[in-house]
Amino acid sequence: MNAVVHAHAPSLIPFGVSSTPLRPMYHMAGFIGDGIPIFDIRESAGITDMLVKDAAKGRALAQALGNKAAVLMRGHGVAVVGAMLPIAVGRSIYLDLNARTHQQALALGGNVTYLDSGEAQEIMKSGENRSYERAWELWKLKVSVR
Repeated sequence: MNAVVHAHAPSLIPFGVSSTPLRPMYHMAGFIGDGIPIFDIRESAGITDMLVKDAAKGRALAQALGNKAAVLMRGHGVAVVGAMLPIAVGRSIYLDLNARTHQQALALGGNVTYLDSGEAQEIMKSGENRSYERAWELWKLKVSVR
């Protein structure tokens, strides 16, 4: 991966500290696949200030990420990766939207129908719907206007 986004999205924090796994809700979250791992810094570094600020902690975070598109950081946030910046940013945006949608669906009660692993694989094979390239210019414009 050539691009990394780190964020403190409030929508993602609950999935990093609870036993409820973050699962893909819709086609733009197919990159979640069978789930997102959780990095608990205590397991590799003991009690810390929860910041990944040296090579050993960075390696531990990378190991937790493995071959996934993102890793939740318990009580901290998320790291999201992509082959290029538009992909990492797009995944970050849609990961946040998926988490908010997931929480809404859970709040409704009853059963939730998630994307299954086959659907997620097909989405990834199709290039993640090529939506990052289309939205990239808009996302850059929104940032530059602020």
